[in-house]
Amino acid sequence: GATEMIRRGGRRSEVVRRSGFILLLVLVVTALLSFAVYSFSHVMVLEATAASEGLQQVRRRRLAESAIELAGVVIRQGSAGRVAPQIDLSFDDGQQARLLLLQSLSAAGAEPRAGLVNESSRLNLRTLPLQLSRRQQSRNRLLALPGMTPPLADAVLDWMDEDNDPSEFGAEAAWYLSQTPPRLPRNGFFQDLHELLQVRGMSPELLYGEDQNANGILDPEENDGSASLPADNRDGVLQTGLYALLTLVSAESSGVNRAGSIQLNDSDLVGLFDRIQNRFGSEAALFVVAGRMNGINWLDDLRPDEGEDMETRRLERLEQAEARLNAQLGLDKTVRGGDSSTSRAGLRLSGRGVFRFRSLVDLFGGEVRATVAGEDRLLRSPWPADPATISRMLPEFEQVFALTSDAIVQGRININSASADVLATIPGISDSAARSIRSLQPRGGAGLTAENGSVAWLLTRGVLTTGEFRAIAPLITTGGDVFSGFAVGQIIGQRPISVIRFVLDASRATPQVLQFEDLPVMSSTAAGL
Repeated sequence: GATEMIRRGGRRSEVVRRSGFILLLVLVVTALLSFAVYSFSHVMVLEATAASEGLQQVRRRRLAESAIELAGVVIRQGSAGRVAPQIDLSFDDGQQARLLLLQSLSAAGAEPRAGLVNESSRLNLRTLPLQLSRRQQSRNRLLALPGMTPPLADAVLDWMDEDNDPSEFGAEAAWYLSQTPPRLPRNGFFQDLHELLQVRGMSPELLYGEDQNANGILDPEENDGSASLPADNRDGVLQTGLYALLTLVSAESSGVNRAGSIQLNDSDLVGLFDRIQNRFGSEAALFVVAGRMNGINWLDDLRPDEGEDMETRRLERLEQAEARLNAQLGLDKTVRGGDSSTSRAGLRLSGRGVFRFRSLVDLFGGEVRATVAGEDRLLRSPWPADPATISRMLPEFEQVFALTSDAIVQGRININSASADVLATIPGISDSAARSIRSLQPRGGAGLTAENGSVAWLLTRGVLTTGEFRAIAPLITTGGDVFSGFAVGQIIGQRPISVIRFVLDASRATPQVLQFEDLPVMSSTAAGL
């Protein structure tokens, strides 16, 4: 009996042990299944979150791209000065979004600068004359920039010219080949502004200022004083170097393709006479065409020994005199014209236009000596050179006349947006005049008005004399069709933003993006938004 009881007790214990093992196994399997379900759910949540964030990033980037497209449309309409720097919109799912156009991104807590940067507010290195006869003018323009020295200015010009003969203080191939590592100057125009670092005497501090990575953003290490490089003043404002004062791409439409446009320097003098006569009358046509044939003199013109650009003015007078003499002797084979027997209003038209209008200001106040109907006459411009007449007529001339057959004019400086440092690079503008112009510029993103829509406001506000104004007129504008900036895409309520740094050329029939750089994803707080 006892033996049987022991046997039964053993079976029970074995059953219990087996039941416990099975229970343990069930618990383990349940735990594993629970963990698998949890892991799967977690992965699904992560993937859903990633997919949602990916969608949001796509939306933000498309907003930034849309901002660039909007900029192109606004510039082509001639309304760049009035472009809305911020547009709010809604998606179909109810999300609120925003696209912005900014001149710069600021540090947290600082206001970003809304709008776009007109590249015509900078000095275009590609338009500096490189021929020896005009080299001094180009050197002087560079020397007006802060930190520029004669050796560096000459080295910049030597880098761009085609020869290997160094300027007075410059450097050519012999110097560059002696460096480690050796290199050669391009002997052509800069391909980008970073290339300036290869020029003898240029330093990162001079070129970039505090913005050592040249991204146009005030990064933390550029706003921490002496805690880390580069050195900065920790004022929350990005202090830029020459990089912010120079450009290679400033341009604007010449207006020659505008309907009804009259090309003042057209070689077809008969057609030029007829077109001006139809618009402004015979007196105006006679003055312009006789001026093209014989040259124009202005009583208010600066004397050859006045101003900082004396050599250039002397050279222009010599070139005009040479062209006039060649035309009289029949030696000018490059100028095409019509039948020399053709005449208009008593003026015989040989078709040889020896004088070229340098700016529309040349139409005002000039005198021309010409033979009309067999008589020697002094023809005066029908448009006096007083500030009131220039201010009234110049905007109309800008809509009617073109100075070149080229569709694009490069390098003129916008007097409404250029800094005092850039304005000082215009030959004939003193530092004090540059500061005066800067103080009178429209502020706060204001668009062009009846006054500042034309360069004539330099006269009406008394900044320059008529002679000074005429001398610099070929180099200045209130336009410009190439703009740069930051396009920002933002979804309201979310911190990440999408930022694209771009340069847009709208001087052509179809706007062209010259630079398109996706910046790393950043938060709206870090960008000062």
